[in-house]
Amino acid sequence: MKPIFSKAPPLGIRLILAIVASILLMIGDGRSSGMIQLRSLMETSISGLFYFANIPRSVLDGVSDNLADTSKLQIENRVLKEQLREKNADLLLLDQLKVENQRLRLLLNSPLRYDEYKKIAEVLTTESDIYRQQVVINQGSRDGVFVGQPVIDEKGVVGQVTSVGATTSRVLLITDVTHSIPLQVLRNDVRLIASGTGRGDELQLDNVPHSVDIVKGDLLVTSGLGGRFPEGYPVAIVDSVSTDKQNYFAMISAKPLASLERLRYLLLLWPVNDELHRPQSLSPEDVRNTVRQRLLTRQDELLSPDGNKNIKEQINLNSEEVANSTSEELAPADANQQQQDALTEENQ
Repeated sequence: MKPIFSKAPPLGIRLILAIVASILLMIGDGRSSGMIQLRSLMETSISGLFYFANIPRSVLDGVSDNLADTSKLQIENRVLKEQLREKNADLLLLDQLKVENQRLRLLLNSPLRYDEYKKIAEVLTTESDIYRQQVVINQGSRDGVFVGQPVIDEKGVVGQVTSVGATTSRVLLITDVTHSIPLQVLRNDVRLIASGTGRGDELQLDNVPHSVDIVKGDLLVTSGLGGRFPEGYPVAIVDSVSTDKQNYFAMISAKPLASLERLRYLLLLWPVNDELHRPQSLSPEDVRNTVRQRLLTRQDELLSPDGNKNIKEQINLNSEEVANSTSEELAPADANQQQQDALTEENQ
């Protein structure tokens, strides 16, 4: 029997056409803003499937909560109350430290750091393999989510938003192979770059010389460089340090603090004051002029008779940049003092 339709193209031709189409789509995805809008529309169109697939888990969670034993709930309630007391005690000390930090920053005429606005988001689905580490959350552009927004949980940094739909968003985890984040060691303020390895429990520190002071157990926090992640949020703990002399750089791995394999609820961060997180490009001359203007307004405080001439010795500055700016601030005052001494000698 003779077939009605002609034969389909050979597999080789179809494979070539598919490869060409894929290359064109990848080129268009990287160079065209229309592809970003198309991706956002696709995210919005399939967002209903994410909610539909999450219904069984929500129903099971509700049923298990209703069937929970009373004694178990009492024990959990007791444990939570004890944890609440401990956290309240820590908050009392935290308030004192905040006040002290504000006083020191005012003394140095440094901008104060304000807390970020936070909002809870629920994970709808996850994509976890060696090539992709992403999750989809139930917050989108209608909720104010934007591309590049930092995401954390109760333990540390999780990642950042890479794609936004109307009601859902896609979050790239810090362990993804394409993700890097600037960090610093909390112990000595050494700045590093951590990259994902594709594994949910490992980060790799890039280009770290053997001479850098970093040991196992060091806590790594966000440094604030780049303006993407606010400074001071914990990210990982150094897990291993290998200093092979055959390699120029040390091999250092760290373990993320966030439970990336068991994510359920996340926190989205919005900076309160965008000016504090906006990168500034000032020339060295602009910095020197700013320091001189700062000196004119703060000279009485810096040279008060309370013995506060040397601020560096009082608060034990660890930042070389702040020390240099402080010395530049005091330089014009020394010049004025020398001019007054010269005038006194001429009058005599």
